[in-house]
Amino acid sequence: MITSHLFKFTMFFGFIIVLLTIIFGYLFFEPYLTEKEEVITVVNKEEWVGEPGKYFIFTENEVFLNANDYYQNKENADELYKQFKEGYTYRVKVVGIYIPFIPRFRNIINIVSSSTTENWVPR
Repeated sequence: MITSHLFKFTMFFGFIIVLLTIIFGYLFFEPYLTEKEEVITVVNKEEWVGEPGKYFIFTENEVFLNANDYYQNKENADELYKQFKEGYTYRVKVVGIYIPFIPRFRNIINIVSSSTTENWVPR
């Protein structure tokens, strides 16, 4: 009887450890697994009220997040937000997975080029 309860507790504890390892492993490796370059045209931009250093960048097809993130090694959200202008086109590096019905936004890591620079070539 004790063995049965001990076995169930051990299995439950092992499952929790494996689940946490997968979640934190994904957070650590997310920049390497999902980094991608996108060409976006900014429709609107807004600051996240109540959260300093978090911004939304609206495009025609998707909403992007511009926020500092320890796991993505990003600390330049304030500088990037100032560079975005409505109506301009940018080539940006983004990290994350976009799922339309889940409020998980891809984070903009860096601006590679914009429509105002001389050597900009859209893809």
